[in-house]
Amino acid sequence: MLKEQKAKIIEELSDVLSNSPLALLTDYKGMSVEEITKLRDELYKVDAKYRVVKNTLVKLALKRAEIPTDELSSALEGTTAVLYTDGDSILALKALYNFIKETKKPIVKCGMMDGKFIDAEQAKKLSTLPPREILLAQLVGQMQAPIYGLHAVLSGTLKKVLYALNAIKEKKE
Repeated sequence: MLKEQKAKIIEELSDVLSNSPLALLTDYKGMSVEEITKLRDELYKVDAKYRVVKNTLVKLALKRAEIPTDELSSALEGTTAVLYTDGDSILALKALYNFIKETKKPIVKCGMMDGKFIDAEQAKKLSTLPPREILLAQLVGQMQAPIYGLHAVLSGTLKKVLYALNAIKEKKE
């Protein structure tokens, strides 16, 4: 690989690592070309990408992006591929873990989500979350619940007053 090509890859990776909401390092050992292609197709549907890279290039990209490499450097052994997205991080994680359920590959090492280090266990837990739209709908529902409760209490009290007045009116007639 030429120096210019390596410099270009390092630049692209440093941009990805510093700007993407999700960058996950995986070990693709044992995966066939067809499996990697299928995974890329699944990730493409959720606006995510999967790229095989050399560990030294990832280390240089991390250094260039000024990301602390303490946690990530231990994961840069063996075969490494980077999953990253500009879209919804949770959808990308769901797509990855659905693929892992089928093929038992790749192995998630660790990564960065919204600028914070996450390990494989945290990534798996995050993949079980509902999508962003559903979480927002649940939040709005929780915020509206007290208002509906107050409305029900107040309207019930008004109905009781109305029934009492109606009973007095009927009694006088």
